[in-house]
Amino acid sequence: MAAALAAMLATPALAQDVGNPVIGKRIADSQCAECHASGLLPGRAPAFSAIARMPSTTATALTVYLRTSHPAMPNIILTPAEQDDVIAYILSLKE
Repeated sequence: MAAALAAMLATPALAQDVGNPVIGKRIADSQCAECHASGLLPGRAPAFSAIARMPSTTATALTVYLRTSHPAMPNIILTPAEQDDVIAYILSLKE
């Protein structure tokens, strides 16, 4: 019984390896939504749900992308913890 309880308590920690998706959604709504909200406006970035569905979307790929400058993306400065939260939010949209 103790082993089963320990396994259940360990599971949430494994699911949150990257960051907090709730905080990530708040950050995305305030910092990223202008371009990523629908992904349907011409010249705008794809919606986060579309990014999440891409087979290449992993925590590592998103980390590299967010920590590298891109000419088409505004220079939004997020702390590493905020980046992890946004990454967790995007990955939570994978379904």
